[in-house]
This record gives sequence, C-alpha cells and structure tokens, in this order.
Amino acid sequence: MSRIVTIDCTSNEIRIAVGTKGLTGVSLEHVVCCPLELDENEELISSPKTLEAIQSLLKKIGVKSGDAIVCVGRSSIELRALTLPTVDRNELPDMVRFAAQRHFANVGDTWPIDFVTMPSSQENMTDCLAASMNPVLIDRVHKVLESCGLTLTQLVLRPMASATMAVVKQPQLASSVVLLLDLFRDEADMAVIENGHVVFMRNVRFSGSKDAAANQQVLTGEIKRTMIAAASQRSNLSVEQIRIWGDDSQNAELCQSLSKSLSVPVTSLDPFQLFDASQSVRAEAGGDAGKFAATMGALLAPQVADRLIDFSQPRKRVEKTKPVVLYAIAGAAAAILLLGGFGWYWMSHSALDSEIAVLNAAINTNEETIKLSSKKVSDWNKVEQFLKGDHPWLDELEYLSTRAANSDKAVFSFATFITDVRTGASTISSKFIVRKQEDVPFVQDTFRDPNHIVNKKVSRIAPSQDKDFPYIADLEIKMPAVTVLDPRASGSAKNPGKPTNKAASNSKPIPEPPQTPEPQQTKESTILLPPGDILPPGKQSKPGEQSKPADDAIKTTGSEPTNTTISANEVGAQ
Repeated sequence: MSRIVTIDCTSNEIRIAVGTKGLTGVSLEHVVCCPLELDENEELISSPKTLEAIQSLLKKIGVKSGDAIVCVGRSSIELRALTLPTVDRNELPDMVRFAAQRHFANVGDTWPIDFVTMPSSQENMTDCLAASMNPVLIDRVHKVLESCGLTLTQLVLRPMASATMAVVKQPQLASSVVLLLDLFRDEADMAVIENGHVVFMRNVRFSGSKDAAANQQVLTGEIKRTMIAAASQRSNLSVEQIRIWGDDSQNAELCQSLSKSLSVPVTSLDPFQLFDASQSVRAEAGGDAGKFAATMGALLAPQVADRLIDFSQPRKRVEKTKPVVLYAIAGAAAAILLLGGFGWYWMSHSALDSEIAVLNAAINTNEETIKLSSKKVSDWNKVEQFLKGDHPWLDELEYLSTRAANSDKAVFSFATFITDVRTGASTISSKFIVRKQEDVPFVQDTFRDPNHIVNKKVSRIAPSQDKDFPYIADLEIKMPAVTVLDPRASGSAKNPGKPTNKAASNSKPIPEPPQTPEPQQTKESTILLPPGDILPPGKQSKPGEQSKPADDAIKTTGSEPTNTTISANEVGAQ
C-alpha cells in the first residue's frame, strides 16, 4: 500500500489529508489543519511561515516522506473556455495551446497549459476548459515539498478536485446541473457541474466582516452572479440545485436561507460520508467537515486524472510508439529473402562470370592492336583537318586572272585569300578601281558562277586618288569547302587528288570520331605579283627595270591563327 498526502493552502489556513491506496480504493487516515497568519504583502507559497506550518502538521501525523498532491485555488491560475473544431484526440493538445496564445491574457511559451473537455451542443465542435499557471509558482511548490521530504506528483485545481469527488461518489449528480459551494473563512469556491463535467468555476472573497447576515447577503449576490455567468458562457444552462460542502448541523440555517433567496433547492454534502471516514478522523476535523472537501477529493486524483486539470503533467501529444517487434520480424524476413536472392544470383551468373573472364583476357591480348589503331585514326584526323584548310589557291589565281576584266576597265590593287579551318569555306577579298561607276557590277559579275558567290552587300564605291580610275570598290567571293576523301572509306590511303569546288560530290565522307580539338597550324603566304600584270595602260614598268626573282616573291612564316590568309600586295604607284 502506498501513502498519498494532499495539501491545500489558503491565505489564513493550511489543510492536509493523508490516505492509503489499497485494493478496494483509497482509505482516509488523517485530516489536520492549522491557522496561518501572513503579512499584508507576504506571498503564500514562498513564505517561511507556510513551510513551517506544513512541516509541523506532517510531524504531527508522523509523515516523513511520500507522494504529494497539491490543490491550487482558482485565483492563482488563468482559466478560459474554448470552442475548437473536432479533431483527433491526439491533436487536441496542440490546438488548445495554439488557441491559448490568442485568448489568454498572460501566457508564455514555457507556461504549462492543461485542459478538460466539456459537453458541446454544436455539431463538429469541441468545448474545452483550459487553464495555465506561471511556472515560477510551480517551481516554488516543488522547493517547499522537497524541504518537507515530499515529492510533487500532481498539481490540481481545488474546486475541480472536490467537484470530481462528488460526481464519482454520487453518480446521480451527473444527471442534473449542480452548483457546488465550498466555504472557507474569507473566501468561497463555486463550481458548476453539467452532465458530470465541471463547466464553470469561480472564486469569491469576503470583506472579513464578522456580521453573519452581511456575509450571507454578499454570498447570495455572488451565487446569483455565478449562475448568470455560467448561463452566459453555456447556452441554456440553468442551475437545478445547490450543494454546500459540510454536514447538516453546520449548514442547516444557511441552506434554508439561500433556498428562499435563490428559489433553488440548497442542501449540504458531507465529504466524510462520501469517504466513509472513521470517528477518529471526524474528530480531527473539529466539526468543520466542509473545508476538507478539496484535500479529500485530491486523494482520488490519480484515479480520475482525465477529469482534472493537472499543471504538473499537462496533456501533450502522444508520440506513437514504433512496433519494434514487427520491424524485427520484417527485417529478418527481408534478410532471408536477400540471402536467398543472392544465392540464386551467384549460382545463375557463375557461368557468365567465366565468360566475362575469357573476354577480358582477349581484350588484354588485343590491347596493343587497339592502341595502334587508335593512333592511326588520330593521325588521319590531323591530316584531314590539314587538308580542309589546304585550298587550291593556284587554281583560284588562275580563275581570277582568266575572269578578270580588261585593264582598261578595272585594275585590282590587292587580294586576300582566307580559309576557315573549322568549316572549310574560303573567301577572296579584294579592292579594284574603275573608270566608270557603272562598271562595278559588271566587274563583280565576271567572277560569279555556281562555286563562286559574289557578296554584293560588302560592295562599297568610293572616290579614288587615281585620275584615270576615279572610283574604288570592294570585291568578296565565297567558295564552298573542299571535299576531303577518307582513305578508310576506299580501303587505301591514296592521294585524294585535285580537289574541286563543286558543291555536290559522289563520295560521302565518313563521320569523324569524337576527338579533343587541337591547336590548328595554318600557313600564311604573301604573293607579290609581277608589276606589269596589274598596272593600268600607260603605267607599265620601264624597259631596263628588273622585277624581283620568283624565289624572293614568296615568303612563308609559321603561326597558329584560326584562319589561313594568302595576300597579294599592291605593286606600283597609284
């Protein structure tokens, strides 16, 4: 059997009840109390007088250690009624905390918030009674109990503890709306019960007057206010009876007076009869049984935790436990299947592994041959890249000389020959001077054929410094790429012969294999033509003048540009 100690403190008195939990329930052993006198600004929980009074009462009944349940008054907490959408029970704590941030006046992130559900008249809605308490006060309660050798297990509301005991011990009270009144020396707790649930709580204080008639008049007015407030919070709520904690000899006159004033039946409710306490325990109460209702009701708190607001263990989302055993069985089955599959794989693929080993050996044997073949392919790619940029410029010079207009119509000053090694296309650019502006299109058209495209967009006619040929113009001729025959396609690396400028070819080049681009090496040549070939009539070289030897007319330098350029410089005075 385990011992339970319940403690209830007000500003002028401390009450303690001790019970023992057995197979048949909780039996009441002791109820003791002592007066408490605090200064005007002295706090109840942190006062040394409160600690001394609790220690003296525990010593009186012989309690040195045990679990403690503390009752806290309505004035020490913040209480609100909330209406929330109906959700899963496990999600309700998070919704209550979220709603409390908006509805509560003083609540922090670390403040404990607990709640109980109430009957709701709205469809798909849930009514809750939520409360919050300052965590600083909870820490002080822990320290006081530790100083007394006790361990705090629950921190419950005083009016809710006594009201729950009444519903549990007398189930017939759940069928009507009842107001329970717990009277102390300077204050009173009021709790309204509807369908067995506490739906409204209120604490009122008296002026301290010793006039019984005046106190009774104040109490009557506070009861009326409580009934009106409960009806405004809960629609169509009407109190059907009032029960005052205490025996008939203590409350008979008060019950009769309140019944006449309120027009509601008022009777007494003896907590000792609910617990079936012994005569020795009744004697310890000193004839005032009503004030011990909360401490006696707190003895039942572990059994009815779902009906109480508990600040030491507020309701939280319950994390779903993982089925470890089921996971272990599933893991073992998966391991067996994995091992079986691995065995089948090894047996069915052992022959393939042997074949792979034979093929790998053959690859290693032919590795040198593969390297040599790869080198030959790479060498041909370089040759092919070079041939793409090796345009037959001598043939083009012959073409220009045969197609050029007579020197009495046009004189060409210089020509630039460019080949783009990336595309293989070639371009001839030149400037020429004419006697008449109308001769420019004629000179350009003389070079046009299917393989020589004259670009008229770059044509520019400007005045010349020569009096006989006063106009100068541009000439740009574009030629398609030279077709390079791949020796791999014909089976032998023979000379592709003289390339042609025809757009179509009977041979189809083989696509090149992917390779990393290498820096292109091109040739740049400057060809100096004999002076007499391009000068206009009357400006031929004089007899006796010697032209430069042919060997000196060609100059070659190595470079690495992206294009190949061949230029013929102008000779003679303009």
